[in-house]
Amino acid sequence: MKKIIMSAVAALAVGSAMAWSPIGIGIVAPAQFPYMTSDVYGLRLNAIFGCSENVYGVDLGLAGAATGCEYGLQCGLFDVVYGDAAGFQLAGLSYNGGEFAGLQVSAFGNWNGLSTYGVQVSLVNADQTEFCGLAFGGLDYADSVVGAQIGCINLAESVNGLQLGLVNVCEKMKGIQLGLVNMIATSKLPVMVFANVWF
Repeated sequence: MKKIIMSAVAALAVGSAMAWSPIGIGIVAPAQFPYMTSDVYGLRLNAIFGCSENVYGVDLGLAGAATGCEYGLQCGLFDVVYGDAAGFQLAGLSYNGGEFAGLQVSAFGNWNGLSTYGVQVSLVNADQTEFCGLAFGGLDYADSVVGAQIGCINLAESVNGLQLGLVNVCEKMKGIQLGLVNMIATSKLPVMVFANVWF
């Protein structure tokens, strides 16, 4: 038993000195290999929670975080990327602090801090700046939309494209709103039932 414990301690010590690894294995950060400041190029498995600087490849587990960037497949109940991310995210809830490009599918919410390019599917999709693509959700919000929002409630500052839902609200529009209540604040007819068009 003593040899097993010493081997585990030695592996963690070596992992803390590594800049990168082809595999990452973690129980709860910082109890993981390699250490949290290292990059993973390949496969990261998180039993409960794993954290790495950057992840390139496949990231699987209950919860995972990248303090830098993440590119590839990220799958977990709760996923956090503080930098940019690209690829496919499948989660209960996902947060990206930087830009995201690809496909996000979450049960409860997708939250992106900077520009988003691609497709989002969730109960709530929130993009703090620009969203370019297609958003499907119960509530879709973006500062600027180029593409389409399809959901129960769609909110945006400006839209170039389509809003399709029960309630559609935007400040400026170049496109079409289809829904029960449609509001374009800068339009000559700001509130319309069933459809609103402004170019």
